[in-house]
Amino acid sequence: MKKFNSARLRFLIMLAVLAVVAVGYFTAGGIGNFCGIGFGTITLLCPLGALLAMIAERTAIPMAVVSVLAVLAVCVVLGKVFCAWACPVHFMARGKKKGKRGASRASGSSAEGGVGSSSVAASSSGDADDPAASRGAADDLAAPSLHAAQAGESMVQAVAPAPERDKSPGMVSRSACSACASPCGKAKGIKIDSRHGILAAALGSTLVFGFPVFCLICPVGLTFATVLLVMRLFAFGDTTWTVLAFPAIIAIEVLLLPKWCQRFCPLGALLSLFSGLNRTFRPRIDSEKCLLEGCGLSCNLCERACPEGINLHDVAAGETTLNDCSKCRACADVCPEHAISFPFLPNKGRGVSSSVPVPASVSAAAGRAASATEPPVVSADGAADGDGAAERG
Repeated sequence: MKKFNSARLRFLIMLAVLAVVAVGYFTAGGIGNFCGIGFGTITLLCPLGALLAMIAERTAIPMAVVSVLAVLAVCVVLGKVFCAWACPVHFMARGKKKGKRGASRASGSSAEGGVGSSSVAASSSGDADDPAASRGAADDLAAPSLHAAQAGESMVQAVAPAPERDKSPGMVSRSACSACASPCGKAKGIKIDSRHGILAAALGSTLVFGFPVFCLICPVGLTFATVLLVMRLFAFGDTTWTVLAFPAIIAIEVLLLPKWCQRFCPLGALLSLFSGLNRTFRPRIDSEKCLLEGCGLSCNLCERACPEGINLHDVAAGETTLNDCSKCRACADVCPEHAISFPFLPNKGRGVSSSVPVPASVSAAAGRAASATEPPVVSADGAADGDGAAERG
């Protein structure tokens, strides 16, 4: 059975949104775009644009207030779902990242091959978005654990703390994390970063200049404007310099600036603030299935696949918290053991772990192996201690 790939579904949904907007442009009877969308007299504005408009006018605009409250309600229920399932900029940024991974995969193929941690590191760095390749890497990881389950001594070695070489890309240094006396970062709530600084700058510039300055360079709005300009160019022969200027601005923001969505997008920062109350559809790890938490193997494919930089095994060690989760399911797609799910409501006693405990079954197997390999104590008369005790009794 072929594994479900949510990335393809998300891409098709984004294309469908662009198609609906394009048809609306062509027929002059559409529903608008993400900057302003609606039917008839009902209109919703982009939440950031709505805030900027009210700041520019220095008054509360009913339509803008309703738009902000509507987006807030959506974020409470679904989180930052817009970023991964509808925003076209997200897919352009991800396309750039995949291109870099392809180049690193090509260079890595000529390097010296190996078995174990080095092969998994190369696989996770080059194929984090490829479920089939990730499944193969995880099979290489799982094979030693299966043999270890049959041989007690091998089991002890399999669950031993990861050595220093596991600090290579794609691996997790569990011994280093366990030695930390304090968390690496924030595990809950909203983590303020550079995006929130740009959000504050966008609000402040609007207050100073009296109009939404950021809307002039917003890549989301420029994307839909480019669609309109290209359609008018081919349909009506309208030529304007903005046909070249808008794509150039988008290229500078998305392709040249590193990690636009993760470090620069003020709209994503605003949605992360709104998502502070979200508790539904949050990623959960099944510790029994997870290679890291259930088998003691060094694997962080889910962390490398996350476009937001969330570390589900140790949220404090990641780049941000679960408030920035966009429900893209990239972590679930790349997990070879299907250990990650997105339940509607969190299950008590199960979820994202901040530590990597050794399972009880593994500890028991290790204990049996140690007992089996321990030589019996022989008494002075040559008989085993257990048998001598029985005779004396």
